[in-house]
Amino acid sequence: MTQIILFLIVIIVAAAYGSKYAEKAKADIEEFNRTKESKARQAEKLAYLKANVFTGLQNRNEGMDSEAIHYFSEADFETVLNRVEKLGIGILGIEPWLNGDLYGVKVAEDYGGDPSDAKWYRKAFAEFKESNEKPLLYAASYRIPKNYIVWQAVLSK
Repeated sequence: MTQIILFLIVIIVAAAYGSKYAEKAKADIEEFNRTKESKARQAEKLAYLKANVFTGLQNRNEGMDSEAIHYFSEADFETVLNRVEKLGIGILGIEPWLNGDLYGVKVAEDYGGDPSDAKWYRKAFAEFKESNEKPLLYAASYRIPKNYIVWQAVLSK
């Protein structure tokens, strides 16, 4: 009888141990898949931006940040804003840089919260231009609807 009880205890402990690590393994796999999807989505977004927004503009990121982040002169960034507005893409935030240092950040939430409302990012851009006499480089984060990327893939075939 003692052997049966010990055997059952070992099975219960092994099951609990296995269950704990099975859950961890499952969570790790799910996290890996989310990260993989996120990286794939980021690559799709960057390809969309390069093809539809950044084309013909000079990326001034000279190794100061991730290659995925594009920095533009004031004139080129104004072109970016015009293209974004025409396409109906949202801008989540604008980050100007001065001499390689972050100058400031303005986000859609500061101006009502709608990234697709051109009024917010045009006002933020004007405020940055007025606040500094030296030329700034501008970077932004963009909200691109998933269906835009799907249509881009269909149209490019």
